[in-house]
This record gives sequence, structure tokens and C-alpha cells, in this order.
Amino acid sequence: MSDEKQQRKDVWTPDLLAEGPEKRRVFIEQRRQYLAPLLAEMKALAGELDADIAERPALYGDLPWSAWLRAKKTMKPFEQAVEDLENFLEHLTAYAARYKAQYEELPEDRAEKKADKQRVRELKASGSQQQIAAAEPEAEPPVTDPSPLFEHLNVRKIG
Repeated sequence: MSDEKQQRKDVWTPDLLAEGPEKRRVFIEQRRQYLAPLLAEMKALAGELDADIAERPALYGDLPWSAWLRAKKTMKPFEQAVEDLENFLEHLTAYAARYKAQYEELPEDRAEKKADKQRVRELKASGSQQQIAAAEPEAEPPVTDPSPLFEHLNVRKIG
């Protein structure tokens, strides 16, 4: 077993990715740097292939749209591969963010909430919790109009 660990010393394993955010960031950045040139080459090649296919003459017996349809059908798997590679990089970045939120930050937040609840329970159990009265809003006196012209509006009618 120890020989196997030594042979795989420089290989990324799930254990290394879970060790901390720095190692995970390095892993993802290495993969991004490795795949970025490949993605650029594939995009350039897709453009060249599209141009090559567009320049080809129509075949005997083709309908007006047959050459276009044949080109689209031929290029679709290659374009899908380019798109999948772009999506892979996006998914890898999303994974890193979700892992951080769900497995690094969430346990810390829950531990804080648990500690707060425990403190509240201890205070209630000890009976030393002081009741803090909420400040009651002061009742504002009714606004009186200094003008006697509208004084009749402030008088309440009972009945």
C-alpha cells in the first residue's frame, strides 16, 4: 500500500482536492490553463473546416439546400465537442464555488448557529437572562391646525 502512495505522489486525487481551497483552486487553474489553448485550437479548426466545406462545389444531383444540410450534419459533432469543452470549463468553475459553499462555509455557519442556540439555552437554564423590553413607540399627539378654518375637521363625532 505505501508503495502505491509513493508512486502516485504527484497525481491529483480526490483526497488532495478536499484538503483545502488552495489545492482545489490550483487544480482548477491548472486544468483551465491546460484546456484553454486546446479550446482555442479547436475553435480555429472549426472555423477552417467550415470555410473548407463551404468552398466545396455541389455534387451532382444535389438539391439547392443539400450541400448546406450535408455541411451542417458533418460539422455538428465537431461543434458539439467544442461547446462541450467550453461547458466543461464552466462546470469545473461552478463545482469549485458549490463545494466551497456547501462543504466549507455551510458547516461553519451551522456550527455558529448551534453555538448561539446553546448559549441561549444555557442562559435560559441559569435563569439569569434579563428581559429586555422593546422600546414602545411614543404616541404622537394629533396634529392640530392653527387655523380655525379647519378646526371642525379635527373634532370627532360620536354617535
